[in-house]
Amino acid sequence: MSMPSVRSLVLGTAVAVGTVAATATLVVAPAQADSGKSPAAAAVATRSHWMNLGTGKCLDVRGGSISDAAVIQQFSCKQELHQEFWTDPLIGEPYTFLTPGHATVMCLQPTSAGAGATIVQRACNYSDGQKWEFTWQNGGALIKNKATGLCLADAAMPNGSRREVRQLPCTGEAGQLWVNR
Repeated sequence: MSMPSVRSLVLGTAVAVGTVAATATLVVAPAQADSGKSPAAAAVATRSHWMNLGTGKCLDVRGGSISDAAVIQQFSCKQELHQEFWTDPLIGEPYTFLTPGHATVMCLQPTSAGAGATIVQRACNYSDGQKWEFTWQNGGALIKNKATGLCLADAAMPNGSRREVRQLPCTGEAGQLWVNR
């Protein structure tokens, strides 16, 4: 059985207690990009805009879609909810869920276990494929999937304002490092 996330416990408490104060605990300042600690270590659900160090582009849900299987990409950074992601840590684990700010019932996951698989948003099912670990190095975070052991990475295509995000073997190169913008 999977451990509950901080946000799910807070939400459950808010519903049970029925107070606005309980839900206000969800709105917190994002963790610092080079804090050296995983969002899971903070045990606080935070909202962040993640920018790729290699491309300068931000993690983004293509077209701002709320649909199941919408593709996760990189796009020119803007202050939009579909570029904002909750890092929702699991209590007692080094992992977190990545949930789009505009579609909070969705979680990021790869389309398959293989290297090069596309990253999409799917209805949160709390499986290992939806768990991510942040490891800080060289001024950014490697974001590694628990089920595959592969990292979120710039796929180096296409050129322009939109770039693909795939899961690839973790190397720590700039195209795999993400900072909180």
